[in-house]
Amino acid sequence: MVGIVIVNFNTYFELLQCIDSIKEKCEAKYKIYVVDNGSEKKLQDKLIKRFQLSTEIEVLISAENLGYSAGNNIGIKKAVKDGADYIAIVNSDIIFQNDVISILLDSIEQEVAVVGPKVYNLEGKDGQQLIATYSYFYALLDRVPFYYLKKIFHIGFVKAEQNESKKYYGMVSGCCFLIDAKVFKEIGYFDENVFLYSEERIMSVKLGQIGKKVCYNPKAVVVHREGQSTKKVGNAFADYHRYASDYYTVRKYCKYNQWEIHLLRMVREMNFYLKSVCDSSYLPYYRKLKFTFDEIDHYRYKIDR
Repeated sequence: MVGIVIVNFNTYFELLQCIDSIKEKCEAKYKIYVVDNGSEKKLQDKLIKRFQLSTEIEVLISAENLGYSAGNNIGIKKAVKDGADYIAIVNSDIIFQNDVISILLDSIEQEVAVVGPKVYNLEGKDGQQLIATYSYFYALLDRVPFYYLKKIFHIGFVKAEQNESKKYYGMVSGCCFLIDAKVFKEIGYFDENVFLYSEERIMSVKLGQIGKKVCYNPKAVVVHREGQSTKKVGNAFADYHRYASDYYTVRKYCKYNQWEIHLLRMVREMNFYLKSVCDSSYLPYYRKLKFTFDEIDHYRYKIDR
């Protein structure tokens, strides 16, 4: 059985369209676990009422928004407890275009623990990211203005020809992927100390540590109406968590010397400071980010939800 975990945060209609596409296209045996991650009470009540008699959809309610990682872990652990052999992580703004689950299952093998589909955005462009295992150079170039160098030289990503299936060490986009449940449990599921972003980077390191590859299978196709949930939280808030999660990932999972860490922190702080100069809503988050970086450096950081 495949446990399909969908975290929802105030995206009721997008969620229903996502579920409808799964029910229409998927032929594999599955159960959907909808984790409502602190949405408005009236929306939570609508979800419970709508699916209370369903045997293939279970609604799990969180009283607060726990973020991507902790929210998904609620559904993942329930699916594993129910006997799921595989876990599909699916954003609420994903629409299945074909029998995605069955196609991805065909690519799971001894050395491959994770499989991701082709991901189109609303403009019809391929939005799938074949993410290489996180490295220092990748981290250093991951913010403007250095980000443009990363794009030019394709640093941090794996190349694949058009419609080419690809196996590699790293990770696929976290918006939609399938993973062997035993492997997911072995690596400790998602790290709940990140609220938004960097989940794929952490997983790329964890999978590499146990010698597991990921696979991109473009025969499976989804459409991602990207950002429907994060639009609800604001740019400054989202960027704060982007920078905090990124730095936490580097400090906890990547083995760099103090000079490398100092340079990376300096670049990140400078970049966020420039954002605060251009947009005053970033200023309180800039002060908070500096404190958070200190906490991370002293290994006492606990995510502020």
